[in-house]
Amino acid sequence: MPNDRTHGNALTAAMEDYMEAIYHIVEEHGYAKSGQIADRLGVHKSTVTTALHFLKSQGYIEYEPYQDVKLNDKGREEAEGIVRRHDIFYRLLNQLLGVEKDEASALACELEHSLSPNVAGKFIALVEKALKKRNDCPLHKNCR
Repeated sequence: MPNDRTHGNALTAAMEDYMEAIYHIVEEHGYAKSGQIADRLGVHKSTVTTALHFLKSQGYIEYEPYQDVKLNDKGREEAEGIVRRHDIFYRLLNQLLGVEKDEASALACELEHSLSPNVAGKFIALVEKALKKRNDCPLHKNCR
């Protein structure tokens, strides 16, 4: 797998995208199939198979060829962190800065992979505080 690791962990940005896709598909269906992952990410099934073998070797998923894919505890924890970072950056860009949805989503994806856990944590705290303050403001009740 490529060597462009994100913030010092074993996963590249591409592998984090796979983890995020698996997480969302599992949340919707209880399991993920390689075809579903391929469709969601717009890649070939053979590419998915390579990624699944890597994620299994790193201890993030339960997977056997031609079987359903499931996140194990380590994988769920990692995927939840990725999803949380994406959500926070999306909300910062879209809800607080007014960036259009598609652009906010694309930028959030870039940010979720590029910031260290320390910096991402500071952003999370800042955005949550700003959103709470905004939601508590009577002038913004209809903005949510």
